[in-house]
Amino acid sequence: MKKAIIYLAVAVLPLLSASCAKKNTFSGRFEGLAGDSLLVEVLDINDMREPLSSTVIPAPGGKFSFPVNDTVVRGVLVYLPDDTRGRKYGTTSFIYVPGEYARISGTLDRPVFDGSAYYRDKGIYDDMCRPYVDKIDALGEEYKAAVSASNQAKADSLTEEYSRLSDSIDEVAKDFIRSHPSSPYSATIISKTVGEDGKDALELISLLPDKVKNGPLKPIVDQTEQSARRAFERAEASKKVQDSMAAPDFTLKNEKGADFTLSSIFNQGKYIILDFWGEWCYWCKKGIPDMKQLYKDAKGKIEILSIDCRDTEEVWKKAIKEHDLPWLHVYNPGDDKVDLAKTYAIQGYPTKIILNPDGTINKTVVGEDPEFYSYVRSLIKK
Repeated sequence: MKKAIIYLAVAVLPLLSASCAKKNTFSGRFEGLAGDSLLVEVLDINDMREPLSSTVIPAPGGKFSFPVNDTVVRGVLVYLPDDTRGRKYGTTSFIYVPGEYARISGTLDRPVFDGSAYYRDKGIYDDMCRPYVDKIDALGEEYKAAVSASNQAKADSLTEEYSRLSDSIDEVAKDFIRSHPSSPYSATIISKTVGEDGKDALELISLLPDKVKNGPLKPIVDQTEQSARRAFERAEASKKVQDSMAAPDFTLKNEKGADFTLSSIFNQGKYIILDFWGEWCYWCKKGIPDMKQLYKDAKGKIEILSIDCRDTEEVWKKAIKEHDLPWLHVYNPGDDKVDLAKTYAIQGYPTKIILNPDGTINKTVVGEDPEFYSYVRSLIKK
């Protein structure tokens, strides 16, 4: 009996070793690979611009194997060494999860995943998305042809169809999470569900068990939850800043350090322009000459209040002097206590909110848009 137990232990040992060897290992075979080696980049999931490491691995006949031994989740990007981030032949990209392993087949630009539980679930999700992805790929070729033929109507139609297909993929993500709340892979794709108001993402995050929320993918879950809460707050704020509504009053510091209250310039017979901007914003600065001309042309009929966002106070004050901005200015701290960008549901810069003389909202224009200037000029002619 003792010999039998020893024999069994010896027999099982190679199997255990093979199982352990699979952890953190990615192997498989790509069909039709246009080369005999691959470049593997490991990236920080919060900043995928520059790789943390970059390694060329052999891939004879498309067959490959490589480990990733980081102790935290990472992004992984795989492509041919002579192809700049897969522009010509495509890439395989995925999230690395410590302790998991994957077997990858298919092609470099259309991989198929299997392996440990996380990557099996990734394979299931990819299969659910594939019909929409195939249609998007086909649309891409049609779009190129439409642009080449200067067929703007066709290009616009294809853009709308692309948007609808993207929305369908987002719905697939929601369906997957609802049916697989205990799958760590649900944490990976939950960012696709944030949407405009964040409600779906917050509801879906609540479905995830603690072992998923606080597991290796916790950074992704936390980041998604923060984005969803910001989206929810912005959506709620936007309900209070619709056209014809009273503009929310506020008091902020001007460039001289004195308090300035928005309502102090109501009912003076002038239209008021709330200009959300920043020195860091290229389009904000690009519009300064036109803003100056408008201010000059409409003197006595409009007042501009520029609200600096995301700059330091030093940069803000310096920018006012360097650009020689002759109108009113206040500084938005953008902290937990005071953030006017949240109050006014600002989604892009510059944003210009036109107020009627009585302080009600007339119109909101996002971006540096010529329509803004023509609209203001039409208002002051009335």
